[in-house]
Amino acid sequence: MLTRPRLPRRARGFTLIELMVGLAVVGLLLVGAIPMVREWMMNLQIRTAAMSIADGLSKARAEAVRRNRDVTFSLVWSTGSSPGALDNDCQLSARSASWTISLDDPTGGCGATLVVGDASEAAKPRLLLRQAQGDGAKDVVVGVYDATCSTATGETQVVFNSFGRAATSPAPMRCIIVRHPASETTHTLRVMLGTGGSVRTCDPAVTDKTDPRTCIPT
Repeated sequence: MLTRPRLPRRARGFTLIELMVGLAVVGLLLVGAIPMVREWMMNLQIRTAAMSIADGLSKARAEAVRRNRDVTFSLVWSTGSSPGALDNDCQLSARSASWTISLDDPTGGCGATLVVGDASEAAKPRLLLRQAQGDGAKDVVVGVYDATCSTATGETQVVFNSFGRAATSPAPMRCIIVRHPASETTHTLRVMLGTGGSVRTCDPAVTDKTDPRTCIPT
């Protein structure tokens, strides 16, 4: 008896309703993830700015020791430029995460050519290094406080002497708090400057005294 050959079954695809339901689920997941991604990006900016300021302070201290002379770290802001650049219209600012390292007051000279090597013949402000907060942290704001991080001082500069210590006159920045103005739930980080010139970054949300990230004095 002859049998009819079986035809191969067609692969079953998605119906239009199944496709719409799948897209709706993906859309809901994306909507839920957007706030988390946004928060993560803001925290990343805060960390980038805090690490940049701490690195700048450490480099200024090292330059002072290497050159055997006073070196100034300054928080600055260029009013006429984007956050990604520092121009010669810059002013000292206790709310900016942009900074310079120089041998003289950098006001009005943040766009000057950087000095490499001997600075004795260079023109003021004898700029050694600069960093604009637009390089990864364009939206953050900072605040400068006393050593307890409770009283705002408005200081904008630290002068390191040839021993790497922070000069006491003018009063140095002791606590720099970095935050993001667009959210109250993001982390804030602190950059702490010790009397001996030591620099460290800490997280005030960490309350365990044994955790190296904590701001609690040991």
